[in-house]
Amino acid sequence: MSIFTKAKERFTELKSKSALVRIVTNKYFIATLVFVLLILFNSRTSLTQMLRSMSTIRSQRKQEMYYREAIKATDERIKQLTSNKDTLEMFARENYYFQEDGEDVYIVEKENK
Repeated sequence: MSIFTKAKERFTELKSKSALVRIVTNKYFIATLVFVLLILFNSRTSLTQMLRSMSTIRSQRKQEMYYREAIKATDERIKQLTSNKDTLEMFARENYYFQEDGEDVYIVEKENK
């Protein structure tokens, strides 16, 4: 008996005993597995590229939400500054060191260690 006949007999014996071996050696299963692997790792439709794109989209959505909140806060600040003269004057004094005639402004800065 040749080696190939013994291997074929052994394979047939395994196939008849195990359902898993029957499923794995099924030609439709093999074709489906090859198709799935091609889809997952093809250069144009690679799984890694898809995951990278999803990560980029997620970070851009977070950034969009941050900027929407910043715009909302800025609009609220503009509304406060334009509605009340006292708040506008306070803002100008704090941020741009504005002063009225006859006033002295002293700027004290903290040391950075």
